[in-house]
Amino acid sequence: MTITEAPPVAVPGPRRHRQHLSCRPGTVLWGWLPGARDRPVAFVESGETLTADTVSHEGLLGDQGRDPVAFFGRHRIRADRVPEDHRALAASDLAHDRAVDGPHVITGPISVAGARPGDILAVHLLELRPRTSYGVLTERHGRGRGAPPVTVCAIRDGRARIPTATGDLTLRLRPSLAVLGVATSDGLRRLSTRVGSHGGNLDLPILGAGSTLHLPVQTAGALLYLGGPRLAHGHGAALEGALKVTLRVEVIPYERARARFGNPRGPFMSTADALIPLGIGADPALALRRCAAQGEELLCCGHGLTRDQARAYLGAAAEFGTSRTGVHARVPLPGR
Repeated sequence: MTITEAPPVAVPGPRRHRQHLSCRPGTVLWGWLPGARDRPVAFVESGETLTADTVSHEGLLGDQGRDPVAFFGRHRIRADRVPEDHRALAASDLAHDRAVDGPHVITGPISVAGARPGDILAVHLLELRPRTSYGVLTERHGRGRGAPPVTVCAIRDGRARIPTATGDLTLRLRPSLAVLGVATSDGLRRLSTRVGSHGGNLDLPILGAGSTLHLPVQTAGALLYLGGPRLAHGHGAALEGALKVTLRVEVIPYERARARFGNPRGPFMSTADALIPLGIGADPALALRRCAAQGEELLCCGHGLTRDQARAYLGAAAEFGTSRTGVHARVPLPGR
């Protein structure tokens, strides 16, 4: 099988001036993903670098009292260690009903100049840095509306200290975002737990620094958003905590996107040395087929393989994994 060398999918562009997007009642939605009718809270150009604050919902939710100072005070966290934006959001009139709304605090939307339907928006995650000296270890999946048990962990030197009855355990931090996406063309907001061709609650631990998420643009300006910050993430449980996220956006115009990626109907990821196709869906068999089909398309269009060669390469080199939202694969770049 002949493999044609090609450059990595995530091509670094020139760094331009950096903006900072803070979290406050006017720059976030609580429980909902922005739609095409939502007014942008920031404007960037293709190639520009942006730093955006994200807020964890743990300590803010109604089942925890919607008072992060009191909540974390019960866990021996001083009030001055709780970020001001957490306190401001909890004290604001921003409505949130956990019986109806999703849990996540979503920063955005961010309008990207020149992004049009049919283009691909590449979101390069450059750095994810904790904003607090603590994190919340919790597991909410599959539970009712009552508050699940939580463990508040001290954060220091890139590690979390988890108290147990037999002594402290340490956990290396691996910051990631659960939620990253663009607005859909129908103008509707979606629950922050939803996932689809727009991205959304992808819930992937691999969505961290050094990765790039490629999103099919569905409305003018793309209207990018992010949220669901995690300090570490395993199967079924996560160490939640606020992050400061530095990212660079890149608009890949329609014609160039078709030549490089084919016609992706959903998001996919890449790193400097791998493609990461995503198969979204609740049915594992269907999600696997979608993931494999997307991997074939990326190998054929971007790396010159035939369909048969792409299938053989996936079978020999791809490492498949599952998540709550579907199937993903790590495919080493051909020739690497």
